[in-house]
Amino acid sequence: MLTVFSNYFSDHHPKILTSFFFCLFIIVLSGCSTTADKMDKLNNTLKGYEKSLRWAKFNAAYSFYKWESDEQPSMPSHLKDIRITKYIVSNKIFDEKTMTAKQTVSISYYNTNNLREKSLEDKQRWKYFPDQKRWYLMSKPLTF
Repeated sequence: MLTVFSNYFSDHHPKILTSFFFCLFIIVLSGCSTTADKMDKLNNTLKGYEKSLRWAKFNAAYSFYKWESDEQPSMPSHLKDIRITKYIVSNKIFDEKTMTAKQTVSISYYNTNNLREKSLEDKQRWKYFPDQKRWYLMSKPLTF
């Protein structure tokens, strides 16, 4: 009996060990791809938000915000006169544990009514919502 068990174990041990490490590798890889997928979504979201502001599509930019109520507030009417001239991102921070991201953006803009360029600093805080599988901007909307 011991001989049979010994022969079985020595013959199948490499296969069992190989299977174990293969499964472990797949589990680790799937965890990495999940984070990578979320990072891709974050980068696409950040680009989409920037593009919305640069092209003065403020209604689209408002869709990136997470509002306290389900109803999106109306966009201030003066935004139709705002044009972005620079959008410079700095100081990006990503926290994988809390699935949050922060970045500071320097924005230069002008109002088409007076053509004076101004600038502001936007400290953005983004959070990933797994149930909706998307990133939302948690900071307050820009005030021009």
